[in-house]
Amino acid sequence: MRPYFEEDGITIYCGDCREILPTLPNVDLVLTDPPYEITSTGGGIGARRKYLSDITDHLDGGFDVGILRAFPNWMCFCAKRTLVELLSMASESGRWALITWNKPNPTPLVNGNYLPDTEYIVHHFRTSADLHGGYAERSRFILHSAEQNGDMGHPTVKPLGVISRLMKVGSMEGQAILDPFMGSGTTLRAAKDLGRRAIGIEIEERYCEIAANRLLQGVLDLAPEKPLHPGESGV
Repeated sequence: MRPYFEEDGITIYCGDCREILPTLPNVDLVLTDPPYEITSTGGGIGARRKYLSDITDHLDGGFDVGILRAFPNWMCFCAKRTLVELLSMASESGRWALITWNKPNPTPLVNGNYLPDTEYIVHHFRTSADLHGGYAERSRFILHSAEQNGDMGHPTVKPLGVISRLMKVGSMEGQAILDPFMGSGTTLRAAKDLGRRAIGIEIEERYCEIAANRLLQGVLDLAPEKPLHPGESGV
């Protein structure tokens, strides 16, 4: 399949990842934020209504976790509905860790429940040789604001600082990263800034265009607005 974008070791494919994945070469790490399975009833405050409207029919239907089975080293964001399924699959072989991203400023979706200030990342890996990064970066607890540096045109963009930290733990410089649910390209942007090669797949062309434009920018400042961990000054 012809790439939508290809430059300096970074490649974007526009299409369904289920069709494209079998054609790709081996990668060292899958780092992805797939569509969450979200259900909601009733109304809510303005921010809540807008958020649910933005994700309806695009980013709220979940995904087939089985696509990760082919990869020995993967990090996957998930909501509670998918967490049990991912942990069950991860425990079948290799080793795994449950990482939490904790937000001081979550989207106000309380609606009679706990504040959604935590998101989960499951990391499945083969051996300790797949773990990299420094002592503090290997923490299972990430404290980072949900704020973004500018509008990326996508309702569920993850902070570059969070993605970069995960990438440092799951891979080394020069290795290949794959994101089969690329969105606006944060994983690819982090890979470029950190000296990794990367492949991104996204089914919606408008997000492919946003990601390509992000990759054409200069190297970004990876210093987060707030420390990722008590005692840290940045990533």
